[in-house]
Amino acid sequence: MISKKSISKYLLYGIGEVILVVIGILIAVNINNFNEKKASENRLKTYLKVYKQDLEIDTLVVGQVLKYVDDRKKHFQRFLSPTVTAKTYEEDPQGYGLTLSYSPFKLQQKGIGLLENYVNDTEIEQDTLISGILANHRIFENLLLESLNRIGEDIDNNMSYLKENQPWIANLLLGDLSHPDMLPYYLSQNYRARLAVHNTLIYGNLEPQLKALQDFNKISISKLSERLDKK
Repeated sequence: MISKKSISKYLLYGIGEVILVVIGILIAVNINNFNEKKASENRLKTYLKVYKQDLEIDTLVVGQVLKYVDDRKKHFQRFLSPTVTAKTYEEDPQGYGLTLSYSPFKLQQKGIGLLENYVNDTEIEQDTLISGILANHRIFENLLLESLNRIGEDIDNNMSYLKENQPWIANLLLGDLSHPDMLPYYLSQNYRARLAVHNTLIYGNLEPQLKALQDFNKISISKLSERLDKK
């Protein structure tokens, strides 16, 4: 009887010890999970701040590009007119370089890269803000890259054509506009067609994309500010 009672007590004691160990492990796991979640949230907050700063920089850069594009619009319209004459070029020498220059730029990459890596490395619940950012940012980036590449290629083609067919290209690049064969080319239908193509690439493609990107950036900055203020 005494022996059986002792064994029962030892069994109860052993079971109690196991239960206490299990409870301790569960508590430790929960604390660890809580700490990891907190660290992950803090990391995400930092990444969102970086991305917001990138958007603010992009907004300034795109604003400058839009101003540059808008300032040149009147020149394109003027020289695409069928009534353009030698006097038009005399009054506005910018007409000579409209198909030979543009303002390339790149969007900031650090913030979007951090967010993409975070999503890939972390199992997070569906977050409409982050998913919207990732989807739309890359869409705009790809559209702009395509448009800028096409504009750059068009400029290269125009430059190559002048180099191979117009000996006065050196005069033009050095700022000498007095060569007698220069104006006949700029008054030709060939140049007008090239100018029309370049105008379409800039004002039919690039400009609307830049304006849409600005709207996206402003909305995203507002949403990010609201999210960061809450946390």
